[in-house]
Amino acid sequence: MTKLTSLLHKDTSYSSVSWHSSKVMPGVRFAVRRISLRQRIELNRRVKELTIKYDFLRAGDAADRLEAALSDLLVAKLYLEWGLDEIAGLSIDGQKATPDLVIAHGPESLSDEMAQFIQAESALTDDERKNY
Repeated sequence: MTKLTSLLHKDTSYSSVSWHSSKVMPGVRFAVRRISLRQRIELNRRVKELTIKYDFLRAGDAADRLEAALSDLLVAKLYLEWGLDEIAGLSIDGQKATPDLVIAHGPESLSDEMAQFIQAESALTDDERKNY
């Protein structure tokens, strides 16, 4: 008698977000969108526009350097708007935290942590860069 093995294929599951625990605010978790090729192109295009506009100001006088610092803040805001999907374990002024509420009224240390995480997650690794 011949043994038949089943060739049933199981679909692979993929979640478009990943959850992370905050280090600066214990108990707070945040969901970050995983980047796709199309999103990487659009995000890099938008970040490039902001940084090119302000890069030349970094070598200027104090007013120019303040203007350049604005670029860094706008880039962080862009990363949060693009990549922050959901927040758990945090309320702000009695309201459940949302990405927009965190950007507008949330603790800056948490915003900084999330923006840095999103930026790191959306950057190409060395191996990925070699393949492009």
